[in-house]
Amino acid sequence: MDRPAWLLLIISGLFAVSTAMSNTFVNVYLWKLKQDFAVIGRFNLANYLAMAVTFVLAGRLSKQVDRVIAIRIGVALQALFYLAVLLLGPRSVDLVFLLGMFLGVGAGFFWLSYNVLYFEITERYNRDIYNGINGLLTSGAGILAPVISGWIITRVDHFTGYRIIFAFSLAVFMAAVVVSFLLKRRNARGEYRLREILRLALQRGNHWYWVNLAMVAQGAREGLFAFLVSLLIFVSTGNELALGGYLTAASIVALISYFVVGRCMRLSWRDESILLGASMLGIVVVPLIWDINTWTLVVLGVGAALFYPVYMVPLTSAVFDVIGENQDTARLRVEYVVARELALNVGRVLSVVVFLWWIRLIPDLIQLRWLLMPVGFVQLFAWLAIRRVPLLEQE
Repeated sequence: MDRPAWLLLIISGLFAVSTAMSNTFVNVYLWKLKQDFAVIGRFNLANYLAMAVTFVLAGRLSKQVDRVIAIRIGVALQALFYLAVLLLGPRSVDLVFLLGMFLGVGAGFFWLSYNVLYFEITERYNRDIYNGINGLLTSGAGILAPVISGWIITRVDHFTGYRIIFAFSLAVFMAAVVVSFLLKRRNARGEYRLREILRLALQRGNHWYWVNLAMVAQGAREGLFAFLVSLLIFVSTGNELALGGYLTAASIVALISYFVVGRCMRLSWRDESILLGASMLGIVVVPLIWDINTWTLVVLGVGAALFYPVYMVPLTSAVFDVIGENQDTARLRVEYVVARELALNVGRVLSVVVFLWWIRLIPDLIQLRWLLMPVGFVQLFAWLAIRRVPLLEQE
């Protein structure tokens, strides 16, 4: 891979360090301020809604101005989010919806521009390699950062500890902004044709229809599991260090899994790999039928860390291969990436809305297992959709 690819991996790695250090603990911090699942749900719902709207705006900026400027804006806004949490302190719980929107706007700018740059910098022959290395960096960041955060919070006065790790995340995001200036500007020209691509998502006779269905299914799992499993482990243990230890263990497992997948993945294995990973991601949820406790949650989290790369690496590569299917689709890469992210956030929003409805109807923690079970298997629909794309196994 060339220099721009490695710079993008460094930015992604710094982003991963900061989020591993603080993102999970933001939800725990809000929970400690007010022990209400609805507060956490509203925070994440606002995050996903703002992210979806931002993708549309960031797409226009990336298409008609510069992708690199968009990624700088995204990283800078993530830094400002942690600055806002630091300044607000305990008052943050009263402004969860606004804070969630702030975080979502930053994430929207970052991920839209990151994914466009990822498509432009990589080629079909090295995408699996890039995804494997990126997974290694992300998992590596997750090995030390969470347990260090948990240790700081438990050793120092709790809320002072939270302020320390949020300040560290602020500093890391600022470092990512500096690295982004090493990327050469990528000016873009042309009409922003998002509506045209969104209409394709409703036409069954093309590849993009199936890609969007797969992304909605993937987002439905991500939207709920991204914040709920870690929060439930904290509720079960009542200890940030235990939560940090769990996140570290899951990251070690994911690191090994990404390494193996990155080294061994072949184009002709993608279909079987996605099916295996999707099936196992559902099976690891099954122990929750008996009880929601620390051990069943650890089985879920560590099992998901093991099989998520088996599912995610070939799925991501297949989706971007569709975007690069020919010169016409490649010219509209920004619009395709925006449409992909919108589909993901449709799934995320749907799952969080169902979660908020569920806890209002059945506030019992144990009964959450009956919600987690179907959501745990929803990614099988992603496999059923993406396997309709002939490019999946095309050498």
